[in-house]
Amino acid sequence: MNAELQFSAMSRIVQPVLALLLLFPCLAAAAEPRVFIMGVWPNRLRLFDEQKQEFIGEFGLRHGAVTSYTVTAHTPDYRRLFFVTDRMESVEVVDIARREVVDELKISTPGRRVRIFAVAPDPTGKLLYLHARGVGLETDRFTPEDFQLILYDLEAHEVRETLRFPEGVELGFFDTLVVSPDGLSLFVIGSEIYELSTATHELVNQISWSKARASGFGGVDSAVLSQVEAGIFYGAYTTTDPVLEKEMFGILRLDLKAKAFESFELGPALAISVFAVSPDGKLGFGGLDDMVVIDMETKRILERKEAFERGRQNNTIIVSADGTEIYVTGVGDAMKVYGARTLELLRVIYVGGDLMSPPFPLPRNVVLSQPEDP
Repeated sequence: MNAELQFSAMSRIVQPVLALLLLFPCLAAAAEPRVFIMGVWPNRLRLFDEQKQEFIGEFGLRHGAVTSYTVTAHTPDYRRLFFVTDRMESVEVVDIARREVVDELKISTPGRRVRIFAVAPDPTGKLLYLHARGVGLETDRFTPEDFQLILYDLEAHEVRETLRFPEGVELGFFDTLVVSPDGLSLFVIGSEIYELSTATHELVNQISWSKARASGFGGVDSAVLSQVEAGIFYGAYTTTDPVLEKEMFGILRLDLKAKAFESFELGPALAISVFAVSPDGKLGFGGLDDMVVIDMETKRILERKEAFERGRQNNTIIVSADGTEIYVTGVGDAMKVYGARTLELLRVIYVGGDLMSPPFPLPRNVVLSQPEDP
């Protein structure tokens, strides 16, 4: 089944905005205290307590540095985390309360190397969907294969199934995998969005970001989405005004459970692709080379800095639990902390080595809880 995804939308991409007040409701009054986990060269995971403003521990991985290109995969309760290591050939399973690697998987064989680009566990954490690509190792050549979706059974430690997409549907290099909170759907998010049934693995819905949904409007040229809660994603996007032939940028919100997306544009394009939202949903922060602070209620830019941290490739923005600061990381060995409203540098936190995976916030009570019996 290859149906057009019936996403509802209130955006310039789809139709004129009729009810701006319905866009991007507040997430919560404040976030609970958190602990950031991050991969640090050469084979460590380090824990930073946001409340204490200090590192509270670290432990080793089995097969070297984290090499995943996507957000840290985890079970809904955050107790199990899944890190791609071993130059993208292994997945290591971390029990965060025990602070140790408790399981691992590898699909490569002597005659075939399989690199893993993304991982998505089902709600039980016993089945993993892998975005992977194999390469045959022949005597005189390498034979590359197409990208694949693989269903792996962690309990049996075996590949249960390789999922086949219909003809004409292809995976991309940076596609993200997300299993819906109810476990009924697998979403593949890239230049297109595909929804597969986890029961039959058939393609049931799809949407093309690039298609203009109304006369006189452009489609989404690119969008990097960040998950802020189960099934809810925010991201900055660019689009081309078909009349003025001018590149614009805006913010969108994707709700996979409701199968709806909303968006608004802010003006001429800036060098922005990473995006984060404050815990109360009132402020948005877009960055990469440039940086903006956005009032999510009035849809206005409050602060803008071009050439932000010149020469540094930022790939993560984390808003503090109280919403007053932002943590910015990228290539290197430091987290830089800025004022959320001013974008002024407040302090620098050195992580003890080059970052191999961006800091990922975990509930503090989960990290500091007593480990369960194995």
